[in-house]
Amino acid sequence: MPPSKLLRAPPTDLPATTDAVPLVWALAPVLVLAGVAVAVAAGDWNHALFVDLNHAASQHLPPTLWAVLTLGGSVPGAIALLAPTLKTQPRWLASAFLAAPLATLFSEGGKRAFDIMRPAGVLEPGSFNLIGQKLYVHAFPSGHSVTAFVVAAAVVLAWPRAASRWRAGLTGLALAALVAVSRIAVGAHWPLDVLTGAAGGWAAGAAGVWLSARLDFLHGPRGMRVMALVALLTSLSMLVLDLGQPDARLYRIGLAAWGIGGAAAALMNDRNDS
Repeated sequence: MPPSKLLRAPPTDLPATTDAVPLVWALAPVLVLAGVAVAVAAGDWNHALFVDLNHAASQHLPPTLWAVLTLGGSVPGAIALLAPTLKTQPRWLASAFLAAPLATLFSEGGKRAFDIMRPAGVLEPGSFNLIGQKLYVHAFPSGHSVTAFVVAAAVVLAWPRAASRWRAGLTGLALAALVAVSRIAVGAHWPLDVLTGAAGGWAAGAAGVWLSARLDFLHGPRGMRVMALVALLTSLSMLVLDLGQPDARLYRIGLAAWGIGGAAAALMNDRNDS
């Protein structure tokens, strides 16, 4: 490798040690989630566990809150949530965008390859709690779980301070897990869908973080402008898109405004710097 490559300073938003993805954080969640998924499948607990978790969720949190949580796992919702971080931590959204092709291939490929029926297509109506849109097909894996864990991995693995990564990791995993569990709570997915989607999402997010440290374009003015425009358009789309949770309509509008404001601020900052 030429000396100029070795001496080149990393982008300003990255500490000098973030070129290497922390392997323990990159691998441990995937192995744990995959291990639990194998145990659920081997024990044939998928349906019974769904019913237990679905009923327990309805007893502990109101339906509107589960609808709000599940919106955070939609692709537009996740981008809107990250949009305000563009000014200070652009690598998070960059990592998520770079993870998107692999995450989409995993999610959509799995849905087409396995074509497993969702709970509404298997269980008797009224035997479980259903919140929002009733879905029947393409259960495996859960796309919302994939998205939630892509975002969690992007934030945790690209966390700018190694000393506090464990706190960010526990928080990120807990929030992503809540989003994933919300897919069971709203009656859209089996536990096996959620566990597999979470494992695949974290792996894709780790790949995105690794790539983001090697693509300077995304840390320059043009890359920032592209990401901000994508975030702005995606956030605007939430004002008209039907994301399947009518009870969370006000939250959807608020989340769209959050994303629009964050993307617009990043665009204005880029304009002032140019």
